[in-house]
Amino acid sequence: MPKPPGGALLHGFSVDRASPVPIYRQLDAALRRFILDGTLRPAQKLPSTRELAQDLNVSRITVKSVYEQLVAEGYAEARTGAGTFVAQGLDPDYAPSFRLPRRRAKPPEIEISDHAKMITSSKASIRHGKTDGFRPGVPALDVFPVKAWNKYIFDAMTSHERRNLSYGPVTGSAALRQAVSRHLADARGMQADPDQIVITSGAQQAFVMIAFVLLDRGETVWYENPGHIAGRDIMQAMGARVAPVPIDSEGLDLDVAMSRYPNPTVIFTTPSHQQPLGTTMSLVRRLALLNYAQENGAWIIEDDYDSEFRYRGRPLPALSALDTERRVFYVGTFSKSMFASMRLGYIVVPPGLVDTFAKARNLLGQSSSAVVESAMAQFMDDGRFVEHIRKMRRVYRERRDILYDCLLRDCADHLDVQPTDAGMHMLAWLKRGIDDQTAHSALLDAGIESLPLSVYTSEPIERQALVLGFSGVGEKRIPNLVSRMAKALAEF
Repeated sequence: MPKPPGGALLHGFSVDRASPVPIYRQLDAALRRFILDGTLRPAQKLPSTRELAQDLNVSRITVKSVYEQLVAEGYAEARTGAGTFVAQGLDPDYAPSFRLPRRRAKPPEIEISDHAKMITSSKASIRHGKTDGFRPGVPALDVFPVKAWNKYIFDAMTSHERRNLSYGPVTGSAALRQAVSRHLADARGMQADPDQIVITSGAQQAFVMIAFVLLDRGETVWYENPGHIAGRDIMQAMGARVAPVPIDSEGLDLDVAMSRYPNPTVIFTTPSHQQPLGTTMSLVRRLALLNYAQENGAWIIEDDYDSEFRYRGRPLPALSALDTERRVFYVGTFSKSMFASMRLGYIVVPPGLVDTFAKARNLLGQSSSAVVESAMAQFMDDGRFVEHIRKMRRVYRERRDILYDCLLRDCADHLDVQPTDAGMHMLAWLKRGIDDQTAHSALLDAGIESLPLSVYTSEPIERQALVLGFSGVGEKRIPNLVSRMAKALAEF
């Protein structure tokens, strides 16, 4: 049998040894391009691996691995004793359809869905790199018990025959759900069965799941104005009508909501420490809100994101603790009490909806780690979580007091500072009509982060302010940061 003729010469390719692209990738890309644009025709023989390696002065192993990949993906065919050929399926008359598209001078406009358009316009995406405080919602990472936590993570990785390295239960770790149930009974006066608790990757995943399960397009959501940014925006992205409800001295203004926006499907509220104004909803208002929800078939989302940090007196029981008809979804997170990157939170779900939420969690992404869930459960069972919360209350109280005193001393000409008895941030109302977005940008240029109150609003409110987080800033750094704030604001 005559020996098959030699393969294509491939004069159109040479190795660029100065390129950061590895040689095997250069060769692979070139051969694919030659096949797709018709330079190499269907059934045409490729040069032998030895010949091509010699021509290019590269390793034969490199050429061989590229050929094997082309064969595996259907670009080429290997024939025993004959060599490697361009795949027969690429009919010569059909080859033009395989031509690579020409690069356009101007990239085409990309059409995205209405959901995506809403997401890309969300103010919740405001994030900046490493800057000095006062970013809201950042816990005291400088005093977090890293060594102790590492021990719990190590134990979770190595115990239970390493079961935690696999997928966990669809509602989350049973041990963590039991620990959360005990914590809520002790700290929030709630009787939550562990089977009602669904573990999430944080509060935001909880809001996504609730919106996914409860809301159809066009249905009304009562939402505090100002209020939690990302929760509002995900409900708008789901197509809900998010109705802004003002906050009065007792919390969400129920009279305004009922007169303007009848028949809500969902009511979103932060009763323990309103985000971001800091108001605590009165007991009378809580009972009225529960009665309204029960009588009108509405669901309530209770976001209790930083209720652990109260610096005077004891907090009122959670709204969910007063709920006898099971109309409240209680949402909690460990991002504020521990640290954000652990990605761990939970929902207390009304009993009849637990199975639905379990399946929603599975469909939308389980997200939370079984290792972290197990570690957190043991951290709570050993009393370390309560110990950590008590320590953080002391630390945050001190940082709050220092920030408040420094702002009064250095920034009184520009800011009216609002005292706070709870939470991880305080409000600084701007004087003389200063725009909060402009002030925020000026501080950011000075290396100081904050958030403008206006990003929390869907309708304008009477005054503008800066939201200043104090929990994540060391005590010794606060005076210097406030002095820099004063200089930046003085330019106005």
